[in-house]
Amino acid sequence: MGVTKEESQYIWGKEYKGTSKGKKNINVDKKVEIAKKNIPVLLVGNLVKFIGISGSVGSGFAKEEDDIDIFVVTRNGTMWLYRALVQITNIFHRKIRIKGEKDVKDKLCLNLITEERGLRFDSDIFNFNELMYLIPIYNKKYINYIYSQNEWLLTEYEMSKENMITKFKPQSEVNMLIKILNKFLYYLQLIYMKLARHRPDLQRIKDNSKKGRIEFFPKKFRKRKIRDYMRKFA
Repeated sequence: MGVTKEESQYIWGKEYKGTSKGKKNINVDKKVEIAKKNIPVLLVGNLVKFIGISGSVGSGFAKEEDDIDIFVVTRNGTMWLYRALVQITNIFHRKIRIKGEKDVKDKLCLNLITEERGLRFDSDIFNFNELMYLIPIYNKKYINYIYSQNEWLLTEYEMSKENMITKFKPQSEVNMLIKILNKFLYYLQLIYMKLARHRPDLQRIKDNSKKGRIEFFPKKFRKRKIRDYMRKFA
């Protein structure tokens, strides 16, 4: 289903990069700069392939008190290792949002961590919005590889073919020791989430992990936005 720019923006319920008067949203520029300055805290080892900004900042309607949703791509077989290392280092710098934190202004929120094998997303308006308004801040040209893994952007939403051209290829598999460590940390983090009473949706975590993804945005939020869009434009 093809959509106009205004229709695709409706999923967030706001106009793109502006206010009702068409003024530029200064919060967006400010938060993008904050994210760029904090790239080093997101780069752990040789695991990260790409970092982008999504959510309200990517879509251009961030409020001053908002956090900054971060989209991270890691090497295959490393996403749980990456998350564990990021959480440990966060103890020292506190730049990344943690569960239950009340003041989240300008905090980095790891909304989505995906391995390269998990870059093929379902064709729906939510994923369309996430990908089209994704702001690359690390390894920027890699975003074309992400687009190339989602041909429905071309066939269903008329994305330019030029955006699909890329020289990137999936990186070679990590060694067996890293794979085992990644698996161990997967189970360890599940146990921690249960003990810390985070009320994790274990089935969702398991299903996404098989796909090569860790998703933290509320499942109900995603469903509600898709339902709202379909109700208005069906």
